[in-house]
Amino acid sequence: MNYKEVRKIRAVKLRNLCIEKNWYTGGTNEEYGHLLYTLAGKDNLTTDDIVNIVNDIMLHSELDGETFETVAYEVLRIADVWIETEE
Repeated sequence: MNYKEVRKIRAVKLRNLCIEKNWYTGGTNEEYGHLLYTLAGKDNLTTDDIVNIVNDIMLHSELDGETFETVAYEVLRIADVWIETEE
Protein backbone atom coordinates (compact mmCIF):
# COMPACT_ATOMS: atom_id res chain seq x y z
CA MET A 1 0.00 0.00 0.00
CA ASN A 2 1.21 3.52 -0.80
CA TYR A 3 0.67 6.59 1.30
CA LYS A 4 0.81 10.30 0.62
CA GLU A 5 1.01 13.32 2.86
CA VAL A 6 -1.68 15.95 2.33
CA ARG A 7 -1.22 19.57 3.48
CA LYS A 8 -3.92 22.22 3.55
CA ILE A 9 -4.08 25.69 5.06
CA ARG A 10 -7.44 27.17 5.91
CA ALA A 11 -7.87 30.81 4.94
CA VAL A 12 -9.03 31.73 8.45
CA LYS A 13 -5.89 30.24 10.01
CA LEU A 14 -3.61 32.08 7.58
CA ARG A 15 -5.55 35.31 8.13
CA ASN A 16 -5.23 34.93 11.92
CA LEU A 17 -1.50 34.25 11.59
CA CYS A 18 -1.02 37.39 9.49
CA ILE A 19 -2.94 39.43 12.06
CA GLU A 20 -1.00 37.90 14.98
CA LYS A 21 2.38 38.56 13.32
CA ASN A 22 1.35 41.92 11.79
CA TRP A 23 2.14 40.56 8.32
CA TYR A 24 0.66 41.51 4.97
CA THR A 25 0.13 45.13 5.90
CA GLY A 26 1.43 46.32 2.50
CA GLY A 27 -0.97 44.47 0.24
CA THR A 28 -4.30 45.42 -1.27
CA ASN A 29 -7.51 43.54 -0.54
CA GLU A 30 -7.20 41.85 -3.94
CA GLU A 31 -3.62 40.74 -3.20
CA TYR A 32 -4.63 39.51 0.25
CA GLY A 33 -7.52 37.53 -1.25
CA HIS A 34 -5.10 36.01 -3.75
CA LEU A 35 -2.89 34.85 -0.87
CA LEU A 36 -5.76 33.40 1.16
CA TYR A 37 -7.88 31.80 -1.54
CA THR A 38 -5.62 31.16 -4.54
CA LEU A 39 -2.12 30.49 -3.19
CA ALA A 40 -3.23 28.82 0.04
CA GLY A 41 -6.59 27.53 -1.14
CA LYS A 42 -5.39 24.38 -2.86
CA ASP A 43 -6.53 20.88 -1.93
CA ASN A 44 -2.95 19.70 -1.35
CA LEU A 45 -0.11 22.17 -0.90
CA THR A 46 3.28 21.18 -2.27
CA THR A 47 6.58 22.50 -1.00
CA ASP A 48 6.63 24.91 -3.95
CA ASP A 49 3.17 26.15 -2.93
CA ILE A 50 4.43 26.85 0.59
CA VAL A 51 7.41 28.73 -0.86
CA ASN A 52 5.03 30.85 -2.97
CA ILE A 53 2.88 31.62 0.08
CA VAL A 54 5.92 32.64 2.14
CA ASN A 55 7.37 34.77 -0.67
CA ASP A 56 4.02 36.54 -1.10
CA ILE A 57 3.78 37.24 2.63
CA MET A 58 7.33 38.59 2.67
CA LEU A 59 6.70 40.77 -0.39
CA HIS A 60 3.72 42.45 1.29
CA SER A 61 5.06 42.71 4.86
CA GLU A 62 7.46 44.82 6.85
CA LEU A 63 9.35 42.06 8.59
CA ASP A 64 11.12 42.81 11.83
CA GLY A 65 14.13 40.55 11.53
CA GLU A 66 12.11 37.55 10.36
CA THR A 67 13.75 35.41 7.71
CA PHE A 68 12.28 33.21 5.01
CA GLU A 69 12.80 30.24 7.29
CA THR A 70 10.99 31.76 10.27
CA VAL A 71 8.01 32.80 8.14
CA ALA A 72 7.95 29.35 6.50
CA TYR A 73 8.01 27.68 9.91
CA GLU A 74 5.00 29.70 11.06
CA VAL A 75 3.08 28.97 7.85
CA LEU A 76 3.80 25.25 8.08
CA ARG A 77 2.88 25.26 11.77
CA ILE A 78 -0.72 26.21 10.95
CA ALA A 79 -1.10 23.69 8.13
CA ASP A 80 -3.42 20.75 8.58
CA VAL A 81 -1.47 17.62 7.67
CA TRP A 82 -2.70 14.08 7.30
CA ILE A 83 -1.79 10.81 5.58
CA GLU A 84 -4.00 9.24 2.92
CA THR A 85 -3.70 5.85 1.31
CA GLU A 86 -3.25 5.64 -2.44
CA GLU A 87 -4.56 2.82 -4.53
